[in-house]
Amino acid sequence: MAGIAIIGAGIFATEEHLPALITLKANLKAVYSRSAKTASTFLLESKKLSREGIELYSEDTPGHHLDDLLQRGDIRAVIILLPIPIQPDIIRRCFAAGKHVLSEKPIAKDVSTARFLLEDYKRDYAHRNIIFNVAEQFRYMEGAELARKWLVDENAIGKLTQVHLKIWRNIQPGGKYYETEWRKTPQYQGGFILDGGIHHVALLRYVSGQEIIETRGFARQIAAHMPPLDTVNAGILLSGGATGTFSMSFASTNSATEYLFIGTKGTLSMTGTPLETKVKVEDASGKIKRNETVKNHSVEREIKAFLNAVESGNGDSRIGPEEALNDLAVIESLCSNGGKVDIVPI
Repeated sequence: MAGIAIIGAGIFATEEHLPALITLKANLKAVYSRSAKTASTFLLESKKLSREGIELYSEDTPGHHLDDLLQRGDIRAVIILLPIPIQPDIIRRCFAAGKHVLSEKPIAKDVSTARFLLEDYKRDYAHRNIIFNVAEQFRYMEGAELARKWLVDENAIGKLTQVHLKIWRNIQPGGKYYETEWRKTPQYQGGFILDGGIHHVALLRYVSGQEIIETRGFARQIAAHMPPLDTVNAGILLSGGATGTFSMSFASTNSATEYLFIGTKGTLSMTGTPLETKVKVEDASGKIKRNETVKNHSVEREIKAFLNAVESGNGDSRIGPEEALNDLAVIESLCSNGGKVDIVPI
């Protein structure tokens, strides 16, 4: 099994990626963080999970910097979980070292940066059979797979005519993700709209099986502690002709998580959390035809897809960089109050 290294030892790496890698019995050999303190916290947690032998790398550990890690021949693949603005340059360094890459979403801070990264990859590294995946666990939620199966494969609601998304949160200072410095003072568009909202764009695109090709709306900052934006309300147009609404706020005093897919024969709804999703189909009269609650194991499943790609040489399109680029293009359109979405063919 390929040797794996984690680059970036923050909250999500420690609480989600580490347990998933251990469950999958991955060959995790090293962890890198800018500081030894952060990497040490990751290692301490790994020992609690009975995983020993992970080597520490950091910029304040002599002889164990990132370049030293990348020179190791026994490490074939890396999982990168770093602040949004610096990820593309680190990804390029990993490519240059011949490493397969799974980087956390989003692929970059904006579409222009992402396109340059993808062009570099296709020109210089894809022909060397280096895998490039971008993590998006919402496309691996069992609930999302069930919803797509009913909607796209089994045509349970007929032709899709409307799509409505409602995601309302109230992010306050003191929360573990908010208190990450690069999130408190984001050097990228959208703030939490990009960092958190991109998951919901991915799910909407995946379940519908269509692209969001145009948006029209309003993006605002409501809460003073959440620059530059925390709320978007917009109309959307899908590639199959359906229209709908996209309402997302991380500064709402009301809470909601709801996706509605309305067709000519009925409605499919999704509610719940990343851990558990309720999927329901109602006919045109409102009678419930299908109703299931599904447990999700999405982070583990997306990592498994990447590890399988490294071993087989065949990437899973659900975490392909083109999907990530199109997720980002929708967010960029929403953050700029709408227009044509700058998507790439997949």
